Amino acid sequence: MKKYLYSGALALAAILTLSACAKPKLDAKLSVNDIVYMSGSDLKLKDDQTLVEVSFKLENTSEDMENELKTSAKQFYLKDKDGKKVTASKLDKGDLPTLFNKNKNVEDATDDFGKLEADDYKTVSLFFEVNNNESYKLYFESKDEKTEGQTVSTSLKDFDGKTTTNVKKAIDAYFNAVLLGGESKDYSKFVSNDLDKAKGELNQYFSDSLQYSYDDTDHIKPTGDEIPKVFGWVQTANRERGSYTVDNIIVAKDKAEFNVSMSTISMKAADDAYGANHPNLTDDLKNYLQSNGANAGNVDQLTRQYYMETYLPNSIKEVSPSAPKTEGTNIFDNYSVELTKKDDKWAFPDKDSYVGKWEYYPLFYAYTGQQGTITKNY
Repeated sequence: MKKYLYSGALALAAILTLSACAKPKLDAKLSVNDIVYMSGSDLKLKDDQTLVEVSFKLENTSEDMENELKTSAKQFYLKDKDGKKVTASKLDKGDLPTLFNKNKNVEDATDDFGKLEADDYKTVSLFFEVNNNESYKLYFESKDEKTEGQTVSTSLKDFDGKTTTNVKKAIDAYFNAVLLGGESKDYSKFVSNDLDKAKGELNQYFSDSLQYSYDDTDHIKPTGDEIPKVFGWVQTANRERGSYTVDNIIVAKDKAEFNVSMSTISMKAADDAYGANHPNLTDDLKNYLQSNGANAGNVDQLTRQYYMETYLPNSIKEVSPSAPKTEGTNIFDNYSVELTKKDDKWAFPDKDSYVGKWEYYPLFYAYTGQQGTITKNY
């Protein structure tokens, strides 16, 4: 019996000794508030990478007021499923594109956040460069003597590294189907705007702008059924020879924003170029009228016919797309466009969204311009 009592006493003593030597548990909790996704040429990311701004909260859950936590940017990091660590990006926030500089509370990767008192919390935002096809957890690692090396973690809920890629697909689907009159196979997958309505708005805006540009002039202008034909020529020219570039995509929970630069057909540029490249335009028109038996009764109709069948389509076909910021072409460079999330798709601004500044909306305005070389007086 004494032998058993002695053994038990030794075991109890060993347990008490180990307990006294064991490190206290890290009393902290980590949670993610929001993730913002970013891609852009100035960020110098790899093709399969995205810059994310992770906003999170660290709580010191200790009830012992002496248990303060040291906190700094270096103590927060991501880990992928293979255990590879991703530390906060050392970015000069002043060099970020304007669209990315939304959150003024984003910390630097070298910042010391100070001590976090017991029963208190701290909200922090940091940038991380992540691979699009990975999943991640966010970690906080203690640097305090009592709990050094211990960590708390949380998953990046709803993280999707392909977020900016999918926004780009929505942009391409909208541009191809609406602005360029091309394929629309991915439109319903990524874009929430009604396709027929979006096309109708653009067609109507083109018609209104074209009519307005000819008011109070002697220029022959397309009317009625001729306008959709002209619109089709412009769309075809832009689809075949124009271009657009998208940059600086930033995506939050229910909003997205991007920059677009467009190289498209300006009808005014087409008019100027055609007139310059065809110095005998007046003679060409006279020859056309004579060969078609022009007289006082039909000269106006034949002049219009020449304008619609020869001059206008050829000028649009021959002109080169105008580069962004070319003076007088209505083309925009790095214009900012905002999208909103609707039914897990992206909604582009419609006419009602741009009341008061509709004429400055480049996705529509770039198509307008006045053709003025042929007048009723020829």
